[in-house]
Parts: sequence; structure tokens; C-alpha cells
Amino acid sequence: MMNESPKNNLQEIWQCQPVEGIKMSVEEIRGRATKFEKKIWWRNFREYAAGAIAIVLLGFSFASSHDVLSRIAFALLIAGMGYVFYQLHRHGRAKNVPGEMGLGPSLQFYRNELERQRDLAGSVWTWYLGPFVPGLLISMIASMLHDTHLRHVAVVALWYALMAAFFIFAWRLNVRAARCLQRMIDDLQAAESSQ
Repeated sequence: MMNESPKNNLQEIWQCQPVEGIKMSVEEIRGRATKFEKKIWWRNFREYAAGAIAIVLLGFSFASSHDVLSRIAFALLIAGMGYVFYQLHRHGRAKNVPGEMGLGPSLQFYRNELERQRDLAGSVWTWYLGPFVPGLLISMIASMLHDTHLRHVAVVALWYALMAAFFIFAWRLNVRAARCLQRMIDDLQAAESSQ
């Protein structure tokens, strides 16, 4: 007895069908690569701006906190943000589209950029979310040790449950982005085979 719905079967058939060759000109590839470069630049700009604001707020919290455990948590969160900045710059920065390339090198450059960003999105736990976990865990422990009143503990637990939900949301969003990038890579490979 089959438990799959007809909708799922149709979707699987559609996703597994062979991709036909797509003809693309050098100008179209360069245009797509340039548009992708700008999109990555703006994403990174937003991440750096939000991170800089977070570091200022965390630094203020670190300086004004008198609890050693809380200070350790803030220091770990700042270090986590620094690690994210480093990884984003090292692996996620937008590369300029080189001028005057032929079709083959243009396709290769664009595909390499898509693959690099796909790999970055697919590994979001190791470089973007994971570095904050130690600081958040110590912060949660410090908050619960500081005030053991049941109402306060419930508020702290709710806050960290919302943080966990945000982490799951960010992870799923990046997994989705990695799948979209893979589809773009597949389209480019089809274009290469049709040239």
C-alpha cells in the first residue's frame, strides 16, 4: 500500500527530470554574475552592520556587568561575532567579475562563485550559528543562577527557547538557500553542456 500522495509523486517526477541545455551568451553570464556579486555584497554589508551593532551592545554589557560568569558569556559572544566576521570575509566575500572573459571562463567563474556561496550556506552551523552557542549557554546559566525566582527562570527559559527557534529558522533558511544555489549551478552545467 502506497502512502505517497499524487502531489508528492508529481513533484518528484518534475524534480528528477533531465535539465535541457540552455543557451546563454557571455553578456548574460556576466550580467548574472554581476547581479549575484551585488547581492552577496549587500548581504555581507547587512551582516557586518548588524554584527558591529551587536558587538557594541555586547561590549557595553560586558563593561557594565559585575558578574564574572556573565562577563565570560559576553566575551564569548563577542569572540563568536569576530569569528563570524572572519569566516564571512574569508569564505563569503563577493568577488569581482573579471573583465573580458570568454564564455567558458565566464561560466566557470560564475559557477565557482555559486558553489562557494552554496557551501557557505550549507555549513552555517559551523561558522555562523555554532560560535554563539557557548556564550549563549553560559549566559543562560548565569541568568538562572543570578535569580532563582520561578517567574524569572521561566522568562529566561522562554527567551532562550525563542533564541533556539531563531537558530533553527536561520539554519533552515540557509539550507533552502543552498538548494536554490544548487539549482542555479545545475542550470549552468546544462548551459555548459549545450555550448
